[in-house]
Amino acid sequence: MKLFQRIFATFCAVIICAIFVASFSFWVVQNTVAENHFKQQRVLETTLLNSMISAFRARGAQGAKDILQEWSEHPISQNVYMITGDNKQDVLGRPIEAKIVESARSAAIKQVNLEYARIEYDRWGEEYLFFVKDWKNRRLQRPISPLFIPGLPLEPVWHEIIILSFIFVVGLLLAYILANNITKPIRILGRGMNRLAAGDLETRISQQMTDRDDELSQLADQFDKMAQQLQKLVSKERHLLHHVSHEMRSPLARMQAIIGLIQAQPKKQDQYLQRLESELVRMDALVGELLTLSRLETDNVPMEKENLALVPLLRNLVEDSQAVAEKNHQTVQLQIDKVPEDTKMQANESYLYRAFDNVIRNAMNYSPEGSTIQVKLYQDSKNWIVEVTDNGPGVAESQLPHIFTAFYRADSSANKQGTGLGLALTKHIVEQHNGKIMANNVRPNGLQVRFIFAKRAKELKS
Repeated sequence: MKLFQRIFATFCAVIICAIFVASFSFWVVQNTVAENHFKQQRVLETTLLNSMISAFRARGAQGAKDILQEWSEHPISQNVYMITGDNKQDVLGRPIEAKIVESARSAAIKQVNLEYARIEYDRWGEEYLFFVKDWKNRRLQRPISPLFIPGLPLEPVWHEIIILSFIFVVGLLLAYILANNITKPIRILGRGMNRLAAGDLETRISQQMTDRDDELSQLADQFDKMAQQLQKLVSKERHLLHHVSHEMRSPLARMQAIIGLIQAQPKKQDQYLQRLESELVRMDALVGELLTLSRLETDNVPMEKENLALVPLLRNLVEDSQAVAEKNHQTVQLQIDKVPEDTKMQANESYLYRAFDNVIRNAMNYSPEGSTIQVKLYQDSKNWIVEVTDNGPGVAESQLPHIFTAFYRADSSANKQGTGLGLALTKHIVEQHNGKIMANNVRPNGLQVRFIFAKRAKELKS
């Protein structure tokens, strides 16, 4: 059974049960009210009957007749009779069947002082019968229902059936509207998922639910966010594939050319093999960085971390970088500003080392000979901060926001070798450590890259 049918059936069942419960409750209340009314009516009828008998004994037939006439406008007087003994007629001339009179007279003769029938005699011995009509046989009269429709020539029970049928039909209509209102956004969501699964990554559904402000509209917003994020990921993968193919095409073409030269000039194969090995090393580095970047972007397994001593890590890194810096007649200096030697943070040593190393190597590549690359570690109340500052040409301000994008090459790197993945890897590593990385130009020249790691990860805000 479909969800719409289940919801509709549930609402119908609730409405039917509600009608039955309401009808039963109304019947109970109505029956109780009618019972009380009936008892009150009996009490009044008995009271009137006794008053007439008392007046008869005091003032004769005329006294009883006067009492009955005084009550003539009250409904209870219609059931109280005083019958004369001579002509067997009601003193007020109201018609009544003879068998009813005879039945009441017989009951009064058999049992003296009956509650509903009495026989009295005047001073001349004439017999008078006082009784309440249909005391035993009259059923409980059901009061007119509030559902009674004036103007229809039907019994009240049919009026109620009409009203209940109308309520039932309206209830079914409301159940249909409500069930459709709930399932419509689900159907929209289902169609959106089908389109998304078919490859239409531009599918959006929240605009179809602008008239709603509930959990289902929030679900539509989340679907759009998911679709947008998926579109970004797919676009990113296509972008990555495009650049990977482009980056690999050049070394492959060069290797093919080298192989052709080896075949054409066997005597120079040693020279050409060295160039071929260099190209293979570059390709191997490119593939390695691609695999690392892919793992950082798509791996849902949290990075393994431990309490890492930050100061010794930076000391080892700077020391390891000195050998490369000396080839370029450069110097890498480490400055530690009021950071204890035993400072520790939750980190993965190999990945964090690689992130710092990528930035320091970039600084050495873009700095002129004889320059100094500054690595500074300091802290504030909430964060540890590492700054790497070089003396290179810097980066155009318009390009600064993009230098951490995979394969992005700034204008200043046009003549530099590299895969364009180093800073992208660095950014992913820093984000895996709940940190931030940013870059800005320094005066008079140079680029400063700043790492910010929260002492407590939750304190760092983007």
